[in-house]
Amino acid sequence: MREDIIKQALSERYGDGSDPGPIAEATTTLLRLLHAELALVVGAQASAALVVHAVHRTRSKLDWTAPPAAAPETLLVALHDDLAARPTADCLFAGETLIFALVDHLISLIGEPLTLRMLISAWSTHGADQSSQENL
Repeated sequence: MREDIIKQALSERYGDGSDPGPIAEATTTLLRLLHAELALVVGAQASAALVVHAVHRTRSKLDWTAPPAAAPETLLVALHDDLAARPTADCLFAGETLIFALVDHLISLIGEPLTLRMLISAWSTHGADQSSQENL
């Protein structure tokens, strides 16, 4: 279900997916929204640490050029530029991989039901099945 929520939230924001620019924008927008939602729960510093940790975990796999220990906004700008410079398929793969890493880490910390609620709240995923949300 988390993969569906992530892929749906991305696709709602990047259009036809033929250009890496909108995919990069969608990825960083989702990360900003999730960072803001997390900051309400755990504070800005802890939220920032979780985002930075996700980048660190995916750094070698995705060959990130973004600075590893930057402030979240600086990091997200650098990630956007990095993603937008990639071929479209690589951009989408890297964006999904980064978001999956962050979400997987959240699940390990607070559990899947709370993480899914947080994703839905942060991203306002309209297509998610209401009955499955109520069972979280």
